[in-house]
Amino acid sequence: MSNFLPRLVSPTALLYTYVTLTQFAQGIYFASETESPPTFTLINSVGLLWIMGWWLLTDSRKRRIAWVYDMGLFLYIAWPFIMPYYLLKTRGAKGLLLILAFIAVYIGALLAGMGLYLLLAPPTG
Repeated sequence: MSNFLPRLVSPTALLYTYVTLTQFAQGIYFASETESPPTFTLINSVGLLWIMGWWLLTDSRKRRIAWVYDMGLFLYIAWPFIMPYYLLKTRGAKGLLLILAFIAVYIGALLAGMGLYLLLAPPTG
């Protein structure tokens, strides 16, 4: 029980929770054919980079890997390339499983949001 709270608020758990919630909402917007509000778009992009940066900082400290000089800008520009490279470099083949799990959560939450909207939305005619 004493390990539950630190794991609950760990960067990994928050990253997956954040991606699930935001992609689910994005799926609803996509299925309803409405544009997401600018505030949602801003929070989505800034929040994702912040949580990924926090996760990368925590993980790299645990593994004693040095950061580049300006990691924030580096993540902002190239996070889709940096994160898979980092995972493969630090974890080998297990990193590929983590990449696939992230992609599955990312796409699965989007499809779940779309499915829920299409299931509950009143038919248009």
